[in-house]
Amino acid sequence: NYAKREEFVRNIGRQILNAIMERGMISKESTATLSKGGHKHSGITVTETIPAVVEILDLFQSTKHCSAYRLGDKNDEERTGLKVFDALDDEEIISPNGVGSVNCLVSVFNPATLGGALQITGEGSRFAPDFVGPTLAAVWERVGSVDKGSSVFVSFESYFVDPVYRPNPKDFFPDERLYQFTISKKN
Repeated sequence: NYAKREEFVRNIGRQILNAIMERGMISKESTATLSKGGHKHSGITVTETIPAVVEILDLFQSTKHCSAYRLGDKNDEERTGLKVFDALDDEEIISPNGVGSVNCLVSVFNPATLGGALQITGEGSRFAPDFVGPTLAAVWERVGSVDKGSSVFVSFESYFVDPVYRPNPKDFFPDERLYQFTISKKN
């Protein structure tokens, strides 16, 4: 059952995020911002999540889960790192008139789970080890305010990226897991 698998994976991300916040592994400011997300009378925007996302990615890097990361598109200097979202993205999701979605790319280089994920995916399973994707999805699930009718749905896909093109598909040596997140306003 794919829906139960998806919920299981999402719950892993939520538990990791909760543990990170409870153990003080990110700043008090980021914890406070994420703690007010999704509540009735407050809410947070996607731009307000950026510092927490960067801290969480830094945490994955400092604990040697990955060697590096990139937040945003490598070909768009204007929308990377701390500038990955802007006020127009917030308007798109939070505003009563906003009906669209916001996309975000995150690259994780040399993740510890890469070998296992490649093997399991190669065997045709739809369930592979991944901690970064579900954790970031849990962050962005907190965007919006239930009271204002602006809660969001977060979906993501991940891809394995080999930095070198090789014509033989058996010569595939990825060192990057690329996530494409879509944050959409719930209808």
